[in-house]
Amino acid sequence: MKVIKNERRFIFVAVLALTLFGALMVYESSSLYAYKSTLDAAFFFKKQFIFFLVGLGMFFSMLFLDLEFLRKYNKEFLVSILIILVLILFIGKRAGGARRWFHLPGFNFQPSEMLKIFFLLYCADYFSRKDNLIKNFRAGLVPLGIVLGAVCLLLILQPDLGTALFLVVWTLLCLFLYGARRKHLLFIIVLGIIAAVFLIKFYPYRSRRILAYCNPFSDPKGAGFQAVQSQIAYGEGGILGVGFGASRQKLFFLPAAHTDFIFSIIAEEFGLWGALSVLCAFFIVFHKMGNIARGEYNKFKRGILWGVVFIFSLEVVINIGVSCGLLPITGLPLPFISYGGSNLISHYILLGLFFNASRGELAHSS
Repeated sequence: MKVIKNERRFIFVAVLALTLFGALMVYESSSLYAYKSTLDAAFFFKKQFIFFLVGLGMFFSMLFLDLEFLRKYNKEFLVSILIILVLILFIGKRAGGARRWFHLPGFNFQPSEMLKIFFLLYCADYFSRKDNLIKNFRAGLVPLGIVLGAVCLLLILQPDLGTALFLVVWTLLCLFLYGARRKHLLFIIVLGIIAAVFLIKFYPYRSRRILAYCNPFSDPKGAGFQAVQSQIAYGEGGILGVGFGASRQKLFFLPAAHTDFIFSIIAEEFGLWGALSVLCAFFIVFHKMGNIARGEYNKFKRGILWGVVFIFSLEVVINIGVSCGLLPITGLPLPFISYGGSNLISHYILLGLFFNASRGELAHSS
């Protein structure tokens, strides 16, 4: 019990530190852009800090939620977010050729971030109910596949292929954890690859992204621009970095410097050692979260715990993989560090669910 409390305390403090460091980097990487756009250099920093306070409030609210209530009505929650995803196709805010946001006063709400939460709850309940059927393709995997297919279809129509692929990979990790047969997982992977190839061919801009991923320097001013500028940031940073506040890539060279590519600015200013320090911080947090999840025997809570760990760790791997050129550009932010209200608030909700499900007095219940 005492060990779990110490682990939870460390995780909370570490996440707070990462968030505050992220807010500092948001200000550092966006001040010139913010001043040019709004005449307020701290515009994005102020909004990020407000998002942090709201997220913190949501975190503490999650601690008092009855998990049995969430389990009982998880299907209704998932259906509600799917309805919102349908609505966004018609009345959502269009930006960059996609409809992914609802425009609210002073805030853009991205429903796909909340989708991760409700899909997590649905899957945690599904795995707890059908734990003995996961090895059965027809009875265990097909119903989940139908739901996942409906979710991915709505995301692809936005279009948001990155989040759709993220949920597919996340689901595969959960199925592997729960003991699904390898041949079934391999079949799903092959099916997913075929669907991804078709979708890439269907949208020419995705083909250009893949080509730019393979060789970004073949189109350094077009599809490969972000990847090239990100790699320049890494090269400029070297081992020790150019120094805090001395980034050159934030001077309108690297698009989305305070959102999807904030890790590139970190690597440029703090160098290899600074970037590795951030990675180590994430690794330690996820390791401790995994230790807590490993000791939980309640199937529903165990699904929540591992689900949150997989969401956070997968997002870190994808974001940094994109940043350093190992993965194609997907548009996934870096958890707790990148700018974005929907993302930061949803991650604090997920963290609150993790803490709720990992309470010592609830552990080892069946």
